[in-house]
Amino acid sequence: MRQVRASNERAQQGDLAGAVGDAQALAGAVDAARRRVERARAAIAAATGSCDGGGRAAFATIAHLAHRDRYLRRLRHQLDAAHGELVRAEARHRGQLEVVDVARGRLAVARAEREIIERHFAAWRAERRKLAERRED
Repeated sequence: MRQVRASNERAQQGDLAGAVGDAQALAGAVDAARRRVERARAAIAAATGSCDGGGRAAFATIAHLAHRDRYLRRLRHQLDAAHGELVRAEARHRGQLEVVDVARGRLAVARAEREIIERHFAAWRAERRKLAERRED
């Protein structure tokens, strides 16, 4: 019985380690998505900043303005896509953190069960020892 409980505890430790590894990988994905959002915002800021500067707007042609608007629209679309990806990555990470919490709980239960079994057998052995000593007397 002890071996079963000990192997169950080792299995739960493995499950917890796997869940933690997955959570770390998903945390990396969240960070990468945040960087993509920041880059998209920086690109929009740079594009709008370069278009607004230096009195060149008076010489801008309609074609140039239309090209700039399409470029800004494309950048905003990329920002929306990156933001959506960030939200999905954060949701996956939160879900994985819940899996980690469940795995921790299962490991705690497995350790408690092993501890109960060990205490039971220790008490049983002590009782048998006392019984054997009484028989000798």
